[in-house]
Amino acid sequence: MQNIVRLIYRATMGVMLAIVALSCENSIQLVTPDAYLPIVDIKGTATTCAVVLKAQQGMSYTMSVTSDDQWAKFSNGESVVEGSMPETATEKVVHLYFAKNPSGIVREARVEVLFASGAKFELSFRQLTYDNTIALSRDWAELPVCKNDDGYIYHTHYGATQTKSHARNFTYCFDPSVRASIWVAYPLHSSYVTGPANRDYSSFGYDPLVENSKQANLTYSYKGRYDRGHQIPAADRDCTQEMMDQTFYATNMTPQQSNFNQKVWAALEGKVRGQICSDTLYVVTGAWFEGEHHSSIATSTTDNSGNVCPTPTHYFKALLRTERGNTKKPIAEIKDASELRSIAVWMEHADTGNSTTISSSDIISVNELEEIIGFDLFPAIDDAIEEEVEQNFAASKWGLGY
Repeated sequence: MQNIVRLIYRATMGVMLAIVALSCENSIQLVTPDAYLPIVDIKGTATTCAVVLKAQQGMSYTMSVTSDDQWAKFSNGESVVEGSMPETATEKVVHLYFAKNPSGIVREARVEVLFASGAKFELSFRQLTYDNTIALSRDWAELPVCKNDDGYIYHTHYGATQTKSHARNFTYCFDPSVRASIWVAYPLHSSYVTGPANRDYSSFGYDPLVENSKQANLTYSYKGRYDRGHQIPAADRDCTQEMMDQTFYATNMTPQQSNFNQKVWAALEGKVRGQICSDTLYVVTGAWFEGEHHSSIATSTTDNSGNVCPTPTHYFKALLRTERGNTKKPIAEIKDASELRSIAVWMEHADTGNSTTISSSDIISVNELEEIIGFDLFPAIDDAIEEEVEQNFAASKWGLGY
């Protein structure tokens, strides 16, 4: 479970007092107001922490984090963040990012919160040493089975939607050898695509959960006719600027041929959004790198620092949702295969010109895709029906195939 630190403020004679609830490994502890708050232990893996502020509407604040070698940062990649409480709500989430601790010793970071009222609070995080175990044990239906023997890096980003102060954004499997994610998995629901976010306010940059040296430098685009192609589209996270901004991290980017990105792939992304239902739509999208490339694209390009970035040979998507779309059932609780539907798309990465056509030959079953990429997708499906659900598909129900 992700660490959550909740700072709750109530006004007493114009001064804000604090009650702090620490949620860690499913336990909750209430702490009485003090100038200095207890130390919170966190794991040695790169991780995030949600600091939930609750105060008067519109009140401004400044938060700072101090750590040796700057291993603790806010979502903007900096050690200081300024903001204000929403004008229409009394709760706001600020995310901290902690780098992996390979030092072999426990280390500490201190966070200070200063409100415009003059209230000031401090708390410390004590990060344990990295134990080289990777586990994404959450029962999220979009998550593939993760591997721990191929050098992949797994992380999840969180943010606020219009209805939740803390929600998962997306999870990725990052491969440092190609400076890109092999797959990105995420839930898709109307609550994620409705809101005021504007991509003009987002900036391409490094992911704070992965060492910069392992990522592509994408302040500007890749060299040549390649876009900084999103895996989870920015348009799938219109709900808040925070959610959308995270889709611009380098871990969500691949060198994507411009026509492919802006035409046929964009058309596919639109069709996926057209499948949003009252129940959640679950998506795994990814880039694949094989030894042979289509003749219309090069085998690699470079980033802004001159680092070689292999170009994907294929892109894929796998989709899962309930048949009716309004069952209100978690995927894991469904026992009848007829209540679920799935489909996959496997597309060669090529200069497709102005075409927006998704060919029937690009559409395959989830089982077929699993055989190609070597990942077990949608393991939350009950074992008794998983084979049937993932083998059968009806392209017409998904608005795909010509």
